[in-house]
Amino acid sequence: MPDFKTHITWGLFSYPIYMLAAMLIIEISKLPMIVDSRIIGTGYLLYILGSDLPDIDSKQALIKRTLEVMIAGVVSSIIYSSLISPKLQPVLLSWIYSLPVAVTISFSMAIICGIVTSKILDLLSHRGFFHTFWAGLLYGAVVLALLLPRSGVSTGNFSYTEIGFLSLAGTTGYYLHLLLDRIETSKKKRKRALSVQEKGPH
Repeated sequence: MPDFKTHITWGLFSYPIYMLAAMLIIEISKLPMIVDSRIIGTGYLLYILGSDLPDIDSKQALIKRTLEVMIAGVVSSIIYSSLISPKLQPVLLSWIYSLPVAVTISFSMAIICGIVTSKILDLLSHRGFFHTFWAGLLYGAVVLALLLPRSGVSTGNFSYTEIGFLSLAGTTGYYLHLLLDRIETSKKKRKRALSVQEKGPH
């Protein structure tokens, strides 16, 4: 399969094609044109992320290892601030009578929880659900769900056209990854077939 560099390189350089196609559709549909450079830049980031995101289920993939670290850090912080610090830390403090020690033990517990949670990614089977058409739609839907609460003119944030542009950027980048995988698989099959033909019957 194409490696990280191949997927990311295609993601980096093919985004203008997506931009052109999306903006032409917006123009033809008489929708409000996207002129905010921040939207175009954010779309680029979502597109690049999508171009390697399917490999989240690969144990050797850089994106999987990166997400593991991010998940561990975020979960540790959330668990500590929302659960361990207000609930368990006072109990520890009543036993230990030392705030530095109690805080250290408490946060260490949060770190363990974060690391254990991040290991859930190891349960994913490579080239399973995350290498399907539906996973690409799911990625776009997640972007959509995160941005919709900030939509509308009254909030001064995202227009529906901008939200559609961003969610579709993520999905398109995701499908780019799947397309490159398919092309590589087809090449390997042809090579194997040619190799068998060249060897001929024994």
